[in-house]
Amino acid sequence: MTTPPQQPDRSGFRSEDDIDKVLGSANPNPERVGCPPHDVLVALAKRERPIGDPGYEHIVNCSPCYREFRSLQQANAVGPSRKRRNSRVWFAAAAAVVIVTVGTWYTISSKRARPGPETARPAIQVAELQTQLDLRKYSVARSESGAGKQPVLDLPRGRLDLTILLPVGSEPGAYEVQLLDSDLRSRANATGTAEIRNYITTVRTALDIRDLPSGSYQLAVRRQGEEWQMFPARLP
Repeated sequence: MTTPPQQPDRSGFRSEDDIDKVLGSANPNPERVGCPPHDVLVALAKRERPIGDPGYEHIVNCSPCYREFRSLQQANAVGPSRKRRNSRVWFAAAAAVVIVTVGTWYTISSKRARPGPETARPAIQVAELQTQLDLRKYSVARSESGAGKQPVLDLPRGRLDLTILLPVGSEPGAYEVQLLDSDLRSRANATGTAEIRNYITTVRTALDIRDLPSGSYQLAVRRQGEEWQMFPARLP
C-alpha cells in the first residue's frame, strides 16, 4: 500500500535544526485547542513578551502554533546572521525554561504517584544531646551504698553525645560506660577512649537512653581491666 504524500505546510515554515524537527511535529493539535490569537504569536516571534510568558509554553506543546511562530521569525529574518542567531537563542532559552519546569513537575508527580518498595524512605535523623558529666568532684565509690551518699547526676532523656570528665588521677585509655537500674542490671552501655585534655582525663562516647523509664540509676565507669566506679544518677 502506497503512503499518501504529506500535505505541504502552507504557513511557510522551514525546518532548520533539531528543535524545528521535534517541536514542529511532535505535538499535533488539529483542532487548535487553546491556541493564542495571531497577534500574540507575532509578539512572541518579535520577542516583545518576557521569557516567562505562558505563550512559550503553549508553543512548545502545540506543533501548529510552533510552525506559525517559526514561519513569522523566518519571514522577518532579513537582518544579519548574528541577529537571526540571537532570535534562535532567545527562543531556545524560553523553550528550555518550559521544558525544565514541565520535566521537573512530571518527575515529582511520577514519584508521588508510584510509591512502592523500590522507593527508599529517608532515614529519620535523631538529634544527639550534647551532655557533659563532671566526675572530678566525686570520690570513687565501688559499692552501691557508697555511691548513694554522693550528689546525684541528672541525665537528660535522649541520645546523648556524652563527654565525661573523669575523677582526678584517672588514666587515659579504653573505657567502658554502663547505666545500671536499681537491681544493678545494665540498661545502656557504651565504650570510648579517654584522653588527657587540658590536664583533665576526658572520655567521649554515645549513650542512648531515650526509652528508659524514669527513676534512679547508677552510672558505672571503668578503665578496661580495672574495677567499676559507681556514681548515682537520675533520669526524669
